[in-house]
Amino acid sequence: MSSPLDCQFLGGGNEVGNVAMLLEYNRRRFLFDYGMAPGKPPSFPLPPPPVDLTLLSHGHLDHTGMIPWLCAQSDQTINATMVTGELSNLLQKDSIKIALMDGYSIPYSSNDIREAEHCLIPVEPGTRREIGQDTELLFHSSGHIPGGLMFELRGDKTVLFTGDFNVVDTHLVKGTSPVKCDVLFMEGTYAGRDHVNRPEMERAFVEKINEVVNRGGVAIVPAFALARSQEILIALKDQGLNVWFDGMGRKISKIFLQYPRYLRSPKDLKKAMKEVNLVHSDHGRKLALKADVIVTSSGMMDGGPILSYMMKLKNDKKSAVLLTGYQVEGTNSRLLIEKGKMAFYGVVETVDCEVEYFDFSAHAGHTQLVNFAKGCKPDKIVLFHSDNREPLVESLKDTAEVLTPMNGEAFQL
Repeated sequence: MSSPLDCQFLGGGNEVGNVAMLLEYNRRRFLFDYGMAPGKPPSFPLPPPPVDLTLLSHGHLDHTGMIPWLCAQSDQTINATMVTGELSNLLQKDSIKIALMDGYSIPYSSNDIREAEHCLIPVEPGTRREIGQDTELLFHSSGHIPGGLMFELRGDKTVLFTGDFNVVDTHLVKGTSPVKCDVLFMEGTYAGRDHVNRPEMERAFVEKINEVVNRGGVAIVPAFALARSQEILIALKDQGLNVWFDGMGRKISKIFLQYPRYLRSPKDLKKAMKEVNLVHSDHGRKLALKADVIVTSSGMMDGGPILSYMMKLKNDKKSAVLLTGYQVEGTNSRLLIEKGKMAFYGVVETVDCEVEYFDFSAHAGHTQLVNFAKGCKPDKIVLFHSDNREPLVESLKDTAEVLTPMNGEAFQL
């Protein structure tokens, strides 16, 4: 008879982001991700006990943001892809910079970030490693962003931890497929919400940009620096538009091109980067205001170059803000969608230009989540990374036993 699995979400159970999950499996303790939740200041997961191995799914801060703190507390062994290591390192450094600018503290230093680099033992999707005599660890591409992984543990029971995942092909990466398992830990960011047809959405996105340009306005596209901005640039290549690109996404594009094996088409990203104008200075930002399209960070409009562009264009009814990502509650982009307002350096002002949302998500939608879970054929499903898990519980209750643990709640499988 197989031994029970002891689990606990230190963060990211009943919330989007802040992901950190403990799992005791075959007498070893694994930590899956250790992130932070966006905010001013951000919030952090509970501290973990000593662990045998940390598994890092991908480079977004809500999964990697607290790794330097973890490495400062004790010696760590971390498995992730090389590109995830580089991306998380870059975003962690940026977190310190933003914290200093906004006047709050981050519980680690630049030295801790350097220490975390030495903890990484790189792995590749499609490979496996033995852990002792009784456990095998397999790495699967998650289809979320370049370098993203799902983790499969094989022993008495087969366990799959999805991290963030996507089942459809995007411009950057190919979608993933179900993995048969006994216990499925599955993200549920888009529980209860399906995505529109992606090719149709991209056509509508380009049509909206052309409409804005034809009436004499500028299309401003706030986009996550990591993966979303590159996805947008590839979608816009060959459209004959004057596109300017600002923010940290430029550095991330270079990192992606250094690791072409993680990209669906390195050629497409290279071409897209050749077609855009890169903003390097305040003078470049003035020139960009005469562009057709400005693609810039931050995706949730809480900082970065987007604020300076919006200050100039917020009252221009010919221009438009085209949102392309998930808007977390309490962020500027959420305020813009719900109230037509934005906070500019502490002052909330009305925004009069057009605002529209396009679903460029890199997460599986509700029906895709359900089909993925059924394809895995698990006995138990644990839902996390969601603030609304009930629609998935309802859809999956006849498939397997479905659990919805709260942060901090220890449970056994």
